[in-house]
Order: sequence, then structure tokens, then C-alpha cells
Amino acid sequence: MLLIGMALVICMGIMPAAVWGKDIKVLKIGIGIDPDTLVPFQITTMIPFNISQLIYGPILQYGEHGELIPNLATSWGYSKDGKTFTLKLRKGVKFTDGSDFNAYSHKNYLDMQLNPKIRAPFRFLLAAIKSVEAVDTYTVKIHLKSVFAPLDQVTALGAAMSLKATKPYDIQKLRKEHVGAGPYKLVEWTKGERLVLVRNENYWGKRPTVDKIIYQIIPESATRIAMLRSGELDISYSPSPPDIKSLEASPDFNVVRPLSTRMIFIGMNTQKGFTKNKYFRQALNYAIDKKAITERVLFGIAKPLDGTMPPSLFGYAKMDNQYDYNPEKAKALLKKANFPPGTEISLVSPVGRYTYDKQVAETVQAYLQNIGVNAKLRTYDWPTYQAMTRKPLNKTELELFLLGWGAPYYDADFMTFMFFSSYVHPPRGLNSTFYANKEFDKLTYMARSVIDKDKRKALYKKAEQILWDDAPVIWLHVEPFSIAYSTKYKGIKVLSHEKCYPQYMTYR
Repeated sequence: MLLIGMALVICMGIMPAAVWGKDIKVLKIGIGIDPDTLVPFQITTMIPFNISQLIYGPILQYGEHGELIPNLATSWGYSKDGKTFTLKLRKGVKFTDGSDFNAYSHKNYLDMQLNPKIRAPFRFLLAAIKSVEAVDTYTVKIHLKSVFAPLDQVTALGAAMSLKATKPYDIQKLRKEHVGAGPYKLVEWTKGERLVLVRNENYWGKRPTVDKIIYQIIPESATRIAMLRSGELDISYSPSPPDIKSLEASPDFNVVRPLSTRMIFIGMNTQKGFTKNKYFRQALNYAIDKKAITERVLFGIAKPLDGTMPPSLFGYAKMDNQYDYNPEKAKALLKKANFPPGTEISLVSPVGRYTYDKQVAETVQAYLQNIGVNAKLRTYDWPTYQAMTRKPLNKTELELFLLGWGAPYYDADFMTFMFFSSYVHPPRGLNSTFYANKEFDKLTYMARSVIDKDKRKALYKKAEQILWDDAPVIWLHVEPFSIAYSTKYKGIKVLSHEKCYPQYMTYR
């Protein structure tokens, strides 16, 4: 009789906690894009980076308040002159191919990124490195050409890659055989459909409470949310703004949505056409009601930008002179810029990459029309659009373009030097506005060369004021990083720099 009763309970889908325990057998997560790669140093988008870190394991972790905490490195620090950065690595860690994680494997990982023959989109983050030395089996010294204050933060982006698997270097092999030291192993990747990760039973750290994670690739947000509601998914990335509100009102779902390190803006080509004129760029900033966009288009889930970066980043400063909505002032500045009313200008946007990106672009288009700027909007899929933003000045067609930059580490360096300095004009880097200001370059270079935090903050504030005044972009808003999940689970970890860690989730 007891067995019959138990079978009935199982069939009804209400297996008691005493049988299941707290561990989760299979966790199904809906994501919007298929990773282009999972090779750690070739990833440029945060969702693949999340998955990759579960497979390879990060060198350092972030705490809930952005603080660095040990992981595969147990300690780290600068020499007195700031030109040597030393990492002490964790002992006893094995890769999934049975080889050892040590100083030699980590030196090889860094050397691959420094090798100009190997594609590494963020190589410029390591530009200050002169050489990497394996001092002994578990000590790595990074020798710098000059002081680079955010190197500890950049180190947190690093991963563990097997020396055995990467020697000799074969990118095609690395793209297929993912050998890491993280809590999971990749066992299936069906392009355009799903990725399946299973628990690494030889993982050095705390045993994950989720046996298997299935990432299902579902481009449409509405489809992901419908599947979440029906129970076909347990977690969904990036629900739409109205879905966030309805899910938050439901007792069956939770939504975690910290303001992210991603800012959304309209970039302007500062070297060509009307957008070359500073008064024109300032006019467009006064023409847009950022507060109305965040409240009406984005349902109040975003925050208008009041500085040149999200407030969660070290070095952020709120600007004194805000670009408050003022269409009459915008028109006066357009006249000062000698802009003929009604002149056509190009505005491009991706579709589905950022929260309501097309809708935001359409709203911007309407505001510009209101002051006599005839913006012609064109939209593109993300791969096509991304390629457009990487073209050099002599080949780019960009005038106005919607873009979102998310800092993977909590430092103003990423949103200043890495995105607005003349050093990183495409194709070398990501400064698609082609903004160039010698004083700004000088200040941001100095800020990354000073260890003292108070001095760095002061330098950044001066640099940010110059940038804000020059207005190479229309500053719009800070996006939330939104994750929705069933209330039958607990223990998800979501950080503002768009990291989601589901491996220690359990049943309630």
C-alpha cells in the first residue's frame, strides 16, 4: 500500500522533499543567444562568459559587493613600485583531462593572449604586460612595462586552461574540446539549440548542488517566459520589462534584477559629418527625455545615466551639469552647429541584443524628429551589427548608433580608457565613436598608472567631465541584469556585472 501511494505521488508530480533531497538533478535555463565561442579569451559577450566560467573556472571571484575573493588564485598583490604583480595559485587542482593546474599552465594561458598571431579581442587589456614568469610550480609573476592599477580586476576575468590541451595551440581543437578546472564539464553543444553541462566530480571546490545544467537557446524573450510559466524552463535570462512586472506580481516566480554595469547610449561618429560638431552632439543630448524612456518604454526598470558610466563602477562621478530634457535648448545648439532643419541622418540599432533596443531607438528617433533632425532608423541582427561597429574610420558608415557597453570588472578604466581613448579606435579596439581628446587620454592613462585609489578617483572625475562635455554619445540609461526563476528553487547568485551562478541552487 505504501508503494502504491508513493507511486501515485510521483505520478502527480509532487515528489516529497524527503525523496528528492535538496539537490537538483536537471536545471533548465533559457538564454537568448548561442555562444560564438567558449574559449575564454575569445569571448566578447557576457552570456557565453557565464557558461565558460562554469567549465574553466575563474582565477579570482567577485563577492556580492564587487570585492575580489580567492578562487584558483589564493593571494595576489603588487610590488612596491607597482611594476610586478604576483599570483599565488591553489594547489591540488586538476583539469578534466587529469593534468595539473599550476603556474606553467597559467603562464601559457596569458602568453597565448599576448601572442599577436592568436585572436584575442581583449588583448588590449593586457597591453601593460611585458612578460609572464612561472617562479615556481604555484607562483606566477607578471612583469609590467608600466603600472596598471586595474590588473587585479582584469585577473578576475582570467580562466584556467590545460597546458596539455593547448600545446600545440590548435584553435579548432580548443573550440571543440573544452578542458577546464571548473565545477562543470561540457558534454553537448548543439548549435542553435542547447548546451549541456554535467557536474565535474573531481572539482577541487565546494560540490555543486545541481547535477546537470541545460542552457536552451531561445532568441525570443516572450517564448522564454512562456516556457518558464509552463515549467519547461526553470530560469530565464532577460525577461522583457512588462514580463518582469507580471512575474514579480506572481507567487510562482522570482525576479532578480540588480542595475548592471551596462550603460545604453547612442554613439556618434565624432570624426565625420554633422556628428563631428560638438554643439550638434550636445543638442542631441538635450533633445532626449531619458527619464521618460526609462519610465514609459522600459517600465521603470532602468535608471537614467547621470554620468559617463554606471554608478557601480569604481571611479564613477555624477556630473554637475546634467543634460536635462530641453528641446528648445537643443534647437538653439543645432542652430549654433549650422545644422539645416530636416536634414536626414542615419540611426542604426541591433534587435534583441539589449532590453527593448529597437523600441528605445524608435523613441530616440521620435525625439530627434521633434527638434528637426530627420533620423532614418535601420535595424540589424547582432552579428551583422557588431561587425559594423568594428570597422575602421575610412570604412565605417556609422553616424548615430545604439549600443550598450557592460564592464566585466568594477573599474572606471573599462568605461574610459578602454572605450573612449584614441588608443582603441577600431579595428584596434572598441571606440566606435572615434572620440579623441588629448587631455582625456592623458588623464585616463595617468589614472590606470596610479595605485592610490583617491588619486585615481580625482583623475577620473576630471576625465569624465571632459568626456561628458564633449558628448561623443547620447547618454541614455543603465540596464538591469534580469533573471527570472521558479520559486520552487533558491540559492541563485546574480551579480551586477552580468554574472549568474546557478550551480549552488537547491529546492526550497
